[in-house]
Amino acid sequence: MNDHSQLLNEQQLTVLSAAFHDSSADASNALAKWIGKPSVVEIDSLEQLPIEDAADLLAVGDEPICFCSAEMSGPLSGEMILAFDNASGLALADMLLDQPTGTAEEWTEIAISAALETTNILCCAFLNGLARALSDAGKPAELLPSPPRFDRDFAASLLEFALMGQAIASDYIVAVKTRFVVDGTPLHWTLLLVPDAASVSRLPTLLTAGTDVE
Repeated sequence: MNDHSQLLNEQQLTVLSAAFHDSSADASNALAKWIGKPSVVEIDSLEQLPIEDAADLLAVGDEPICFCSAEMSGPLSGEMILAFDNASGLALADMLLDQPTGTAEEWTEIAISAALETTNILCCAFLNGLARALSDAGKPAELLPSPPRFDRDFAASLLEFALMGQAIASDYIVAVKTRFVVDGTPLHWTLLLVPDAASVSRLPTLLTAGTDVE
């Protein structure tokens, strides 16, 4: 049974959601500069989901998904994850290589590098926004991403590994429902914030204190 005492309250969710919304313009600009095409990153909603529901959020039938994850360091630690289906990931590679959509058919070294660099750009933009919204001992927080890694497997297997640290302290994951459109083409990418066990208990305090940071 899920422990509802672990849930963020409405004010804390509002602060966290506002941080992602404020970062979306920076993420859009950074993505457009990197890909060289008009790009839109918009936050549709932010919610806490039971861990057991997270795989259903990402699953695409019986197909494997792609998973680019970067570790966060600072007062908020854990992982930020960009998950996407095969077609959306390979479409990104085609855009970056300026070739017709559908040309890339497998995960070559170039295609993987494109996905990893895109994840790095988006993580930096969103972590900068989160840092502005948090407070660490009365000062704006500093959050840094590690170089991301690429995996491809079924959603349940990937999430089981990614969420092991969080599951020690919480039954919930923060899902940021995000709309990505590049050059008019919607891409089925999903952004996940996965605080580790230490951060799960610290996040409410960081978010509440963050409302007082000028």
